[in-house]
Amino acid sequence: MKANYSLILLFFLSACFAFEGEQKVDLATEMALLRQEIDELAQSKTCLDAEEWNFTALGSKPCGGPWEYIAYPKSINVPEFLAKVKRFNELQEQDNIQNNRFSDCMYVSPPKSVICQEGKPVFVYE
Repeated sequence: MKANYSLILLFFLSACFAFEGEQKVDLATEMALLRQEIDELAQSKTCLDAEEWNFTALGSKPCGGPWEYIAYPKSINVPEFLAKVKRFNELQEQDNIQNNRFSDCMYVSPPKSVICQEGKPVFVYE
């Protein structure tokens, strides 16, 4: 009798892991594609004038808050870019919940500003 319960439990757990695995792959694939698009847009221009750049929070730590900040040129389609960032953040938050992710829970301070160095945006912190 005990063996039957073990088989039922094993079947149930394997079904859960199989379902979670499919969701995990779907989220990971979409997040990877979005991250690539976000990076390509953010890096699509040379940083020559810091006034032409802004930044936004990127990622979602399991404890809350972003993983990092990303600089982007104001000359791109900003609403489209920010929509991609928002979707990425939402997917990462969903992935954190579904897969019981954890992190260091350290607060990531936003930069004070952006400057240009050798054609690349660089964050300035206090």
